[in-house]
Amino acid sequence: MTYIAALPCQDGIVMCADTQETVGINKDYSEKISIVEDLSYPLAIGGAGHGQLIDCMTDEIIERAKTEKPATKTALKALITAALREVYEKDLPAITTRRINKAPQLLVAARTSEDGFCIYQTVGRRVVGSEVSRGIIGYATPYNMNLLRRLHRLSLPMQQAVLLAVYLVSQSKKLDDGVGGQTQVVIVRDNGAWVDYPAYIANSEGRIADFMKLTDELFLSSVDISIPPSKFPSVLEKFGGDVTRLREQFLRETAAIVLNRTFSDPTYRGEPYAKIFPGATFTIPGVGPMVVHEDSPEERAKLTEMYKIMREKHNELAIAQFNEMIAGRTPLYIGQEWVHVRGTAGPVPNSGSS
Repeated sequence: MTYIAALPCQDGIVMCADTQETVGINKDYSEKISIVEDLSYPLAIGGAGHGQLIDCMTDEIIERAKTEKPATKTALKALITAALREVYEKDLPAITTRRINKAPQLLVAARTSEDGFCIYQTVGRRVVGSEVSRGIIGYATPYNMNLLRRLHRLSLPMQQAVLLAVYLVSQSKKLDDGVGGQTQVVIVRDNGAWVDYPAYIANSEGRIADFMKLTDELFLSSVDISIPPSKFPSVLEKFGGDVTRLREQFLRETAAIVLNRTFSDPTYRGEPYAKIFPGATFTIPGVGPMVVHEDSPEERAKLTEMYKIMREKHNELAIAQFNEMIAGRTPLYIGQEWVHVRGTAGPVPNSGSS
């Protein structure tokens, strides 16, 4: 079985799924969400059901979307309907070697240029009604649906929606037979559909479990009025300290994952949303763990003054070369006192370097 969910938020739509495919006694890895990979159209599809039929449906919808680029929700719904009809009339007779006991289901999340973000659900060869506000296919059990309704709201920022999606899949893994493997998360934004980084998702799943232990304990303590009012502040103080330490650990681990990907993954194109607060400063000491902190106004003023002095002491050609080198990139300071630029432009006149 499968768990796939789609939930909108402030900046787009988050889709999530498990990645376990069970055939008899064998359990294999299977990605259950597909996207338009070249970013030509913001669309992602999750499918539950007969594998070959789901693949045909997904491929047909994606290829049509890349070509037609529907600008309205009505046009997108018509595209999905036409694609399903094509598959059922031409592909289904050829790929089915046994009876399909349950109609396949799709969740299609997209952003149209005129009408914005939308989610459609299909069963068999039909689109179910109009667009849905959120949805689950596969294990759309009462518990899973109630959990989604309780925690989801449209005002969620993207990162909170992602973490909620990770939590939802983790709960299905615990309760629903056949749901397992890694968690896959896909982001649909105005600039395309993105597969979130598996290492970050795996780390987040572990950290969410740690945070839930703390919040569960606080919940029980909060409703326990046998605790004297004079002692309850100490409960809050302990919770605050534990959460702060866990947040700091999660921040360091996330920073390490982001930096490792930045410098080691040649296919890295940036993050689809902010995983760490804007303006974070990473310090990588020679010994000990990475330090991530938020610059104070005084520190920002000091850095501004430092950059001003640097500009005044270097000639214009050196600055032009440096700016060209870092265009579109974020410089990273790792404790070195000098910036060495090596290229094909030759020595910088009057700079004392070669």
